[in-house]
Amino acid sequence: MKRILGNGLRWVDIEHPSKEDLVELRAEFPSFHPLTLEDTLTPIQRARVDIFDDHLFVVLHFPVYDKKAGRVISSEVDIFVGKNYVITIHEGKIKALVDLFENAQDRPKVRNEIIGKAGAGYLLYNILNIIIDSIFPILYKIDTDLDIIEDKIFEGKEISQQIEALSVQRRNILSYRKIISPQRVVMPQVRERLRLVGIKEAMTLYFDDLVDHVEKIWQTLDEQKEVVEGLHVDTSALVNITTNDVIKILTVLSVIFLPLTLVASIYGMNIRLPFEKHPLAFVIVMGAMVAIMVSMLAFFRKKGWI
Repeated sequence: MKRILGNGLRWVDIEHPSKEDLVELRAEFPSFHPLTLEDTLTPIQRARVDIFDDHLFVVLHFPVYDKKAGRVISSEVDIFVGKNYVITIHEGKIKALVDLFENAQDRPKVRNEIIGKAGAGYLLYNILNIIIDSIFPILYKIDTDLDIIEDKIFEGKEISQQIEALSVQRRNILSYRKIISPQRVVMPQVRERLRLVGIKEAMTLYFDDLVDHVEKIWQTLDEQKEVVEGLHVDTSALVNITTNDVIKILTVLSVIFLPLTLVASIYGMNIRLPFEKHPLAFVIVMGAMVAIMVSMLAFFRKKGWI
C-alpha cells in the first residue's frame, strides 16, 4: 500500500491487493463495508457505482493490449472516493495509472498539480483522464492495422492470411466494445453522484469532458466495426471470385477432354473401326482430337468463358 498526502488530501494506491492491505484499509477507513472490500480481491464482471454515506465505490474496466496474446483484454480499477481521499485498487496492468502515481510521488510539481487543487474530485478526474487518454493508442493501432489489411486485401496479397488478421482485429474491436459499453453508463453516474459525498458541483464540467471522451471512443469503435464488416464482405467476395475462376478453369478442361476421352475410348475397343488399317491411322486420329480441342477452345474464347 502506497500513499501520497498533500493539502489535506490522501491518495492511497494499492497494487495487487492482499487481505492484509484490506485489513489496514478498514482500520484507516472504518466506514468501508467489509463486503465492498472483499469485492476488490476478485474480478467484478460489471462496472458500477455504489453510494455510501460519506463515499462512493466505483468499479471501472479499461482495455489493455496484451502484446504476448496479441489481443485486447480488460483490466479492472476499483476506486473509493470521499471528500478528502481517493483510493485506487488494481493489478498494475494499466501503465498510465502506475506512472501517474510514481510521478506524483517523485515530482513535487506533478503532485501539486493533481493533489494541491480542487480536492478529491479533481484528483479523481486526473486519474480517470490519464487512463482514458492512455487507451486511445489502442484504437489508433487497430485503425493502422485495418488500413494495412485493407491495402493487402485489394492488392490480392495472401488473402487467407489477411482473413486471419481481420478476424483478430474483429475480436479486438468486439472486446474493446464489451469493455467500454458499461463505462458509458457508469461515467455519467460518477459525475452526478460526486456531490452526494461533498465534492464540489463545479467538478461536473471536468467529468463532462470524460463522458465526451468515452463517447468519442464508442463512436470510433462503431466506425471500426463497420470497416471490419465491410472488409469481411469484400474478402468473402474475393474468395468466391477466386474459387469460381478455379472451378471455371477445371470445368473448361473437363469439357475439352471429355470428347477426346470419348474418341480414345472408342478406338480402344476391340472392333472394326474406320482407318484402322490405314498406315496413318494414329496421325489421323490424333489430328482429329487436336482439331476438336482447338475448336472447343475457340468456341469458349468466343463466348468469353476463358
